[in-house]
Amino acid sequence: EIRMARRLLSAVLGAVVAVSCVAKVAGGEISTSRPFLIDSQVVDMQWINSTRKNARPHDKVVFVRSAKGSIYRSTDDGLYWVSQKDKIAEEDEEPFQSRIQQMQFSKANADYAVMQGFSDVSWYTKDQGESYHRHSFGALVEMKLHPTNPEWVLASKYEGEFPSRYLSLFVSVDFGKSWKKLVSNVFQFEWADASAKGRHEKTIYACVRKADTKPKKSFASWDPNIDFVVSHDFFGSSKVIVEHGNRFAVHPPYWFVAAMNPEEELEVKMWVSSDRGATYHTSHFPYQLSERSYRVVDSKEGSVFVQVTHSQRDMMFANVYLSGEDGRMYSLTLRHVVKDFKGMSDFERVNGVDGVYIANTADTDAKPQFTLAGGLQAVDGMVPTKTAITFDKGGMWSPLKAPEKDSRGHSVHCDSKCSLHLNGKTSRRYGPVYSSPTSTGLIMATGNVGHHLHARADEVNTYFSRDAGRTWEEILKGSYIYEYGDHGALMVLADNTKATREVIYSWNEGLNWTHFEFWDHQIEVENIITEPTGASQIFIIYGRRHDKGVLMQLNFETLHERRCLGVESPGSDVSDYEEWTPSDELRSGKCLLGRKVTYTRRKRAARCFNGRDYDRKESEYACACARTDFECDFGYQLNSQKECERVPDMPLAGFGAPDDCSGYFTITRGYRKVPGDRCVGGEASEWEPSRRSCPGFGGTSAVLLFVLSSLAAVLAVFTYSKRKEQGMSMPWQSVGDALDFVKEGGRSLFSGASSSSRGGYRGLGTEMLEDDDFGLGEDDDDAQVLGGSLADYALGGGGAAAPASVGGTAGAGPIDVAIDLISLDE
Repeated sequence: EIRMARRLLSAVLGAVVAVSCVAKVAGGEISTSRPFLIDSQVVDMQWINSTRKNARPHDKVVFVRSAKGSIYRSTDDGLYWVSQKDKIAEEDEEPFQSRIQQMQFSKANADYAVMQGFSDVSWYTKDQGESYHRHSFGALVEMKLHPTNPEWVLASKYEGEFPSRYLSLFVSVDFGKSWKKLVSNVFQFEWADASAKGRHEKTIYACVRKADTKPKKSFASWDPNIDFVVSHDFFGSSKVIVEHGNRFAVHPPYWFVAAMNPEEELEVKMWVSSDRGATYHTSHFPYQLSERSYRVVDSKEGSVFVQVTHSQRDMMFANVYLSGEDGRMYSLTLRHVVKDFKGMSDFERVNGVDGVYIANTADTDAKPQFTLAGGLQAVDGMVPTKTAITFDKGGMWSPLKAPEKDSRGHSVHCDSKCSLHLNGKTSRRYGPVYSSPTSTGLIMATGNVGHHLHARADEVNTYFSRDAGRTWEEILKGSYIYEYGDHGALMVLADNTKATREVIYSWNEGLNWTHFEFWDHQIEVENIITEPTGASQIFIIYGRRHDKGVLMQLNFETLHERRCLGVESPGSDVSDYEEWTPSDELRSGKCLLGRKVTYTRRKRAARCFNGRDYDRKESEYACACARTDFECDFGYQLNSQKECERVPDMPLAGFGAPDDCSGYFTITRGYRKVPGDRCVGGEASEWEPSRRSCPGFGGTSAVLLFVLSSLAAVLAVFTYSKRKEQGMSMPWQSVGDALDFVKEGGRSLFSGASSSSRGGYRGLGTEMLEDDDFGLGEDDDDAQVLGGSLADYALGGGGAAAPASVGGTAGAGPIDVAIDLISLDE
C-alpha cells in the first residue's frame, strides 16, 4: 500500500510539474511544457512507436537515461515525464542497485525492452514501460536482443577470479528469466541478420579465443589466438570463418572482420563480405603501408568508405579510401582526414543527396609545430584544418565557397586562399555539419571564413546551405545548436556557448528569425531534437541547470494555420512548392552520379507547413557519361592535373589475363565508374576498361609474343606476295593491322588487366572463405572502429556503450562506439 501510494503521488506530482503553457507570438501560439528537472544531464534518448490503445500512427513513447543511471518516460512526445524509479527500485534498496547503464529496445516487437543495470539486476518490460519484471543474473557486460524473436537475449558477463577473469556468453530464451552458458572467452558477439542468406534462428557470430590458449598479458595489442567464428546451434558446434579475427563490424550488406597479422602483432588485415556473408575476401589498399586500424565511416550507397590508420603516430589523422561495389578493392579518396583519439573523424555524408560528402583534413601546406613528445601542437586548440566537399563520391574534392556577405549584410573579404571551414564531429564545443534525409539539400553547420578552421568562440558563426553545399550563407553570428522539423520547413536553434532562456526559429530557412523565450531561467542547452523521421513540429529541448538536467517540449503545430498547397504544380505562381536539382560547378547539366534528380520542395519564402504525411516528389533521368562519373581505379591516384596515374612502387603481381580467361578480359585505363553512378554512353569509352581477347593457348609471355610476331610477319609477306602475283597493289594498312594486333597482344600480356568489367587489378587477394550458411548482424548506421588497442575499451571485450547524445546536432552523425561494443542504436 505504501509503494502504491508513493507511485500515485509521484505520477500526480509529475503531471503537476509538467503542465503545459501557451506562449503568444506573432502569427500564432507556441505550446510549451513546463521544465521537467531530472537528477543529472541527459545521456541517451530513445523514441518508440506507441502501441497503446487509441494511439495515433505518429504517437511516440520516449525514454531518457540520465548520467546517474535514472530512467524517465513520456507517452506524449515529451510533454509529460514520469520517473521509472518507483517501478524498478525495491524498498530500502541502495540507489546504485537500481541504476541503469543501457536501454535496449527490441526490433522484433516494439513492446519489448530491457533496462540493463549496473549491478546484478536488469529490468524487462513487455508493454513499453508500463510495468517491469526484474531478473538477477550477475553484472552483465553487454546484451543483444534477437532480431526476430523478442524473447531471446544474448548477454556476456565476467567469470573467474581477477586477474584471470574472462567473458562468457549466455543465452536466454524466456526474456531473462533463465540463462544458459554457450561459450567462454568471447570478445564480441552478434545475432545473425534477419534477412541474411542461410540464416538460422540460432545463428550467432563471435570473436572467441581458441581453447587451451592463454590470454595476452597486455590488452593493448591484438591476439593471434582469437578467431572470428559462427555457430548455428547455440555453440553446440562452431566454425572458424576468419583466423585471428579480433573484431568485426556490421554494415549490411557488408560485413567486415579485422584479423591480426600473427607475425606482426600491431598490424591487421581487413576481410570483407559484400553478399551478406556467403563469401569473404581480403581487402586491398593501394599503398605498401601497414594497417593498424579501420573505421567504416559510410556504406550507404553501394560502396564503402573506410578510414585507415597506418601508424601509431597518426593519432590525429587517417586516410579515407573508397571501395568498389564489392567492398574489396580500395582507392585513396582523401588524405589526412582529421580524427580524434577515439577514432571519430570529420567525414560526413550529406543526407538526402547521393554522392555529397564534407570532410576536414590537416593542412599539409601549413607548418604545424611539434611538441617535445612528437605530437602536433594545436593551433587555437586544433590542428591546422581545412574543409572540402565532394559531389561525386570522393572523385574530386574542392574547398567550400565562402559567402559574399555575412548575416548582417556586410561584405566578406576573402582572398584566393580563403574559403569556408566547418566544424565536424571531433569538435566538442561547436555544432557539427548536420543534414537530414527528410530535409533534402539543407545543411546547417558552424565554422568560419579564412585560411583554416578556428576554435575561438568570437570567430565561429552559423552557416546554412540549401543546395547540398554548393553555396553557403552566414545566417547567425556565433555558434548555435540546431534541428529541422516539418521536413525542413521549420528550423529551431539555440545558443550552445552560454546559458540561455530562448530559442530562435525560422519558417523561411533563415531569411527571418523569431526569438522565443521558453523559460524564466537560463539553461545550458545541449540539444534540440525531434522524432526520428523529422516530420514533426514538436521538439524536445534538453540541457543543464546547475547539477540538474532539464527537459522541455516545444510544440509549433499551432503556430501556423495554413497548410502548403500546390505540390502537384511546383514552380507555378499559385504553388508553395518548387523544383530543385542538385548540381556541382563542374557540370552545367546538373548531373550528379550520372543522373539528374529533381526534387519537389517548399519554396523558401512560403509561410506554410508541409504536414506529417507530406510525400516528397522526385524524378530521375540518366545523364551521358563524362570524366566526373569516373574515379581512380585501384592502384591509381590523382596527379596535379587531376588525372589518374599509377601509384609508385605498386606491385605488378596479378596483372595479365586471368587463369580461367574465357573469351575476353579487360585492361584498366586507370579509371573506374564511381559505384552507384548511373550514367550511360557519352564519353564512357574513354575511361572504361578496354576489352581484350583471351590468349588462346598457354606458354610464357615471351614465347607467345614471339609466335604472334612470327605469324603476323608471315601473314604480311603472304598477303603481299599473293597480291603482287595478281597484279594488285598492297595496302600498307593491312600490314599495320597485323602489327597492331601484335602490339595489343603484347600490351595485354604486360599491362594491368582484370577479368571484371570494372577494370583494375586481378589476382590480388586470392584467399577466399566460403560459408553458404554465413549471415549478418543487424543494420548499424554507426561508424565502427576495427582497430586501436584493447585498452581503449572496457577491459578489452564487451561492455556498455559509452553515453552519447542522440538526435539533433549534438548527436549528428555516427555515435562513437568501440568496435567491441557494436552498438545497434541509430
